[in-house]
Amino acid sequence: MYETVIKKLHSAQSIAVFMHISPDGDCVSSTLAVYAYLTKAGKSVHCFVEEGNKIRDNLLFLPHVEVINAEQFKTYDLGIAVDCATPGRLGPNNYKKFQKCADHICIDHHISNTPFVEATILEPKAASTTQILYKLFKEFDKNLIDKDIATLLYAGLLTDSGGFSFSATTAETMKIAAELAAYGIDIYTLNRKLIKETKLSVFNLTNRILSRAEFYYDNRVGLIWFRRDDFDQTDTSIEDTEGIVNEIINIDEVKIAIAVSEMDENAYKVGIRTKDGIDASACAAYFGGGGHFNASGCRIHADFQTTIAKLLEMAGNVLNA
Repeated sequence: MYETVIKKLHSAQSIAVFMHISPDGDCVSSTLAVYAYLTKAGKSVHCFVEEGNKIRDNLLFLPHVEVINAEQFKTYDLGIAVDCATPGRLGPNNYKKFQKCADHICIDHHISNTPFVEATILEPKAASTTQILYKLFKEFDKNLIDKDIATLLYAGLLTDSGGFSFSATTAETMKIAAELAAYGIDIYTLNRKLIKETKLSVFNLTNRILSRAEFYYDNRVGLIWFRRDDFDQTDTSIEDTEGIVNEIINIDEVKIAIAVSEMDENAYKVGIRTKDGIDASACAAYFGGGGHFNASGCRIHADFQTTIAKLLEMAGNVLNA
């Protein structure tokens, strides 16, 4: 499929790159890496995320971040969806724009991906979409890769591998990380800003949420939740919940960690983390979601108590399967 995608990239002159809703580090880094690389290749490239979706504060230092949604949508020879498993993840308006492009590509690494365009590069064993992009860029023209592009590729690799700690981290992941480091990227700053640093407000939110964590099924399931009042009281937002659920899955006894975040009345974003052979994407699939084997998500439209009850029922079924 690399050959097919490279042919499409060569033939296209105007290209639109599309991000998924609630973009994470890998999605943002992949989008900006594609922008920077194809711009160097002489293409006209614009980047789009569904209106109303915020780029997380700790990602705003990345090269070229200012280009996201900086241009009005027009007509394009090629639309590229990055790090996106389903068309619904693009957002309704973004997907309509994607469909209007003359041709289409999807580059993704989610195990739950349901290909929605013919030219799809899907590598579920890759730690990040940027891991795939690095190999694609090398085949297209490795001389176009520069320090900024290497920084972006490394950023996606770093964030989606959990600092090279998740199960998807492989020998290829580490080899690519080493090759990217050779471009002179600032590894210290990337690790500090993307993995270690947190705002005081997020620290306060974390303490508030973890102090009331609940455990079920002989402590094999851990549950945390975020209500709008929690965000109001700590001057935070739903974007600031990223990563907090990892504190629960890191508990020795916990096999399934669930984070429930209130988006709107009777609308909840759910993050699921698993370990010891339990498939998080299968857990999320109960509610139409998906993702990776050990990290997935979904959305549930119900009242709070019903949402919690459904998730705990799911967790029990998975543990007893």
